[in-house]
Amino acid sequence: MINPRDSSRPHVWQPSDDVAGNRTLLLLHGSGADEFDLLSLGKALDPSANLISPRGLRKSDGANRFFKLLEQDNYDENEVIENSSELADFLWNTSGEYGFNPDNVVAVGFSNGANAATSLTLLHPDSVAGVVAFGNNKVFQETPFPKGRPNLTGKKVWIANGAADPYSPRDRVEALIAEFESLGAEVKYFLHSGGHTISPEHVQRIHSDLA
Repeated sequence: MINPRDSSRPHVWQPSDDVAGNRTLLLLHGSGADEFDLLSLGKALDPSANLISPRGLRKSDGANRFFKLLEQDNYDENEVIENSSELADFLWNTSGEYGFNPDNVVAVGFSNGANAATSLTLLHPDSVAGVVAFGNNKVFQETPFPKGRPNLTGKKVWIANGAADPYSPRDRVEALIAEFESLGAEVKYFLHSGGHTISPEHVQRIHSDLA
C-alpha cells in the first residue's frame, strides 16, 4: 500500500558519491509527467547532487499532479496544503532511510511541480534550504501559514518563467516574489521570451549560482 509520506511512494532515488555531504535536489514534475521526467534537469542544475523525485499522486483527467487546477489560476488549496505536508514528511522519512542531509535540500519543480515546490517552502520552510521554480504561479490568494509568518532569511529562491506563459501571469508571479522577499528570502527572477517551457539559458544561470 502506498503511503505518500514515506519511501513506499513511487519515486526515484539517485545518490551521489557523497550522500551525506552533498546537496539533495527534490524534483517535482509537471502535470502529466512522472518521477523520471526531471532527472536530466536535476543533473544539469547540480551534477554532484543527490536526486530524489517523487510522483504526484493526485489524478486529473488521468494525469499525475501534486494538486488539482480547478480552473485557470485557481487551485484546490486544501490539496496544496495536504501535498505540502506529505512532501515534508516524505523528505524527513527518506532522509533517515537514505542518509542525505535534510538541512541541505533544494526543491526543484516545473509547472504544477514548481507550484508544489514554492508552496512547500512557504508552508514547511524547515524542509528545504531553497527552491528553483520553472513555469510557476502564485497558488494561494492568502497563504495559510500553519505557524504564523515564517522567517525565510538565508533561503534562496529562483523563479524562471516565460513572458508568454499563460500559466505564469506576471502580476501573480510578482506578488509571489514580493511575498518571499517580505519573509526574508533572497529571490532571483529570470524571464525568457517564450511560453510554458524551461530555458536552457536559465538552467545554466541557476547551475552557476548553485555551484
